[in-house]
Formats: sequence, C-alpha cells, structure tokens
Amino acid sequence: MRLAALLLEDLAVPVPAFTSRSRLLLFAPHPDDESLACSIILQRAVRAGAAVHVVYVTDGDDNPWPQRVLERKWRLSATDRRRWGRLRRTEALAALRVLGVNGSAARFLALPDQKLTAMLMGGCQSALERFAGIIADWGPTDLLVPSISDTHPDHSALAVMLGLVLSESFSGPMATGQIAVWSYVVHGKSPAFFDCAEEICHSHSEAGTKLRAIRCHKTQLKLSRKRFLAYAGRPERLDKLDARDKTVVDGSITSVFRLPHSLRVELRLSPKAMRISEPALFVFGRDKAGALRCVTMRVPARSSRIKMLDSASLDSVAEGQYSGNALAGQLTIPVSIFSSASAIFVKLERRSWFFDEAGWLEIPQAESQPNPESQRDDVEAGLVTIR
Repeated sequence: MRLAALLLEDLAVPVPAFTSRSRLLLFAPHPDDESLACSIILQRAVRAGAAVHVVYVTDGDDNPWPQRVLERKWRLSATDRRRWGRLRRTEALAALRVLGVNGSAARFLALPDQKLTAMLMGGCQSALERFAGIIADWGPTDLLVPSISDTHPDHSALAVMLGLVLSESFSGPMATGQIAVWSYVVHGKSPAFFDCAEEICHSHSEAGTKLRAIRCHKTQLKLSRKRFLAYAGRPERLDKLDARDKTVVDGSITSVFRLPHSLRVELRLSPKAMRISEPALFVFGRDKAGALRCVTMRVPARSSRIKMLDSASLDSVAEGQYSGNALAGQLTIPVSIFSSASAIFVKLERRSWFFDEAGWLEIPQAESQPNPESQRDDVEAGLVTIR
C-alpha cells in the first residue's frame, strides 16, 4: 500500500498548495474571469491566509449586446462604454467579496477590451513593461495567467504577452522554482490545455460560493445565463507552466516545425459554417534587433493565391490543394526576420463572433545544431508553399 501511494504521488500533477506565506497574483483579462475559472483557487488561498492580488487587464467595456439589451439603447458612445466598464468593475469587486478577497486587492488596468490581439500585433512593449513591473512589485509565489489555448482572443493574446514577460524578465526565478506559474482556461475545450491540466476537485460548499460569485456578474448573465451558471459545476483546471521544448498543436494546425530560416506549418481547414472574415495566419516574435514583429498571411477558404503581408519583403504566393471541402496542406513560411534565439508564436485566426477556433502556439527557439534539412531550408526560405 505504501509503495502504491508513493507511485501515485509521483504520477500526480501538483496543484497550488497555499500557506500563510503564499502570495497569489491573478491576471484576469475581464471582470468575471476570476469567478468563472479561479473561484475555487481564490477561496483556498484566502482560507490558507495567503496574500491575494487580482489584476483586471480590461474593464470588459466593449461587450455591446448585453448593454444594448439592458439599457435599451442601440447606439453606444464612448461615454456609454465607460459607464458599462465601471459597472463591470463594481460587479467584479462584489464577486471578490463573496470569495473572501478584499476589494483593495484588485487593480484595474483599463486596457482596450476586445483589442488585446491588435495591441499584441501592433507592438505592446509598454504593456509588457507594465506587466513586468506589477509582477516584480508584488513578488508572487504563485501566478495565475490565462492559457495560450483559450479561444477568446483577449485571453490568448494576454497569455502571449505574459509569456514574453516571464521568459524575458523572470527566467531566473522561474528556473529556480521561486514562482509557480499556472494557466487556466475559460473558453473552449482545447486538447492542448485539457490533456495537460490538472482537475481540481471542489466541495459542495466551494461550488456554492463560486455560484454566488458568478451571480454577481449580472450584466453578463442577461444573455449568457445558462452558460455562465454552468461554470459553477464545472471543475476548475490548472496547467503548471514549465520550460517546454516542444509545441502542442491545436485547432486546424496539425503540425509545426521550425527550421533556422523557415517555419513549416501543416493545416487542415474544415468547413466552418459561420465566419466573420477570411482565415489568417499570424507569426509573432522578436526580430534580430529585439523589436516585436508580427507578419500576417491570409489563408483563403477556397483555392487561390496566398500572400504574406509585412514590410520586410516577404511577399510570396502559392496554390492550395483541397480534399472535399477542406484545405489540407503544408505552408513553408520564411521567418528569417525573427531572432533564432527567441521563441515565436503562431496563430490561425478563424473568428466566429467573439471567439477563435483556437489560441496561439508557442514555437521554441530554432535548433542551433546542424540540421540535415538546412540546405533545403535555405532554398525554401523565400517561398510560401502549400502541398
């Protein structure tokens, strides 16, 4: 029995174990994410006597449909949205009180709601510095961040930003175990997250408190009541983020491989009933001078030419091949503008209203050892191909 217990202990994925010396820092993209995904964790931190700090990155002020219904007003001005953001702040503070967290533990950054992906792609260095300052000032033992696999664009974009901050400013402490970093998912059912995450069992009492916290977000319950209340009974899950040397694919990206000068991405685009725009592939990272860069490639829904859009003379075209109604093939994307010593991030955007098909993928730095395909990679560096 003792041997079996030890074996089970070795196989278990650790979850946060708080003490009175713990310092928990939670980054929430919007007011309500703390209740939907982290209620149980926050309750346990409070019971253990841990110090808790919650950072709301946006005010959730650009969610127009509930506001239109509640206020019976079609045209929403900037003043209307600021008022809505203040209301959502009030709801978040009420939810924190239910969870036992003092309102003084909350901080609101008021970054643009529904626009964190645009901020990421347009250059977010000032936001990265702001996030780094918050983490350094608070000095957390445990850090909760959105998952890169979350299908809400704000969530996954914030995950990329915080990943950059942690790898570039806190790699030492993370390597020595001084900060335990955990990711959580609110939206989507990504295998890239759920196959790795640990399910946190909760008591009936904890679930009841979580339900009361969710009910504090009355503006969001107006149009999404059934979906929001269902979170009360859904087990919370956390994935402990460690240094990983491989990428877990997700969504329509079935494989990805980084060579010194190019990135090979295999796609299978199944038909999508409702899309608001043509699919696009984003590649994001730091260039050789250390500046943030993002290139965008439009991926047509039907066989046609493909073009890379960036100021670095990467334009190239190719034809697609289809199986039935689905596009299946391989893209070889030149990434020579990016530093080979840094990770790059890839996302296939296929939006349906607020949500994407999948989040971002993190691609580790390029292999420094000689690669048998290097010569062919050099030849292909100027091409974008689909096979």
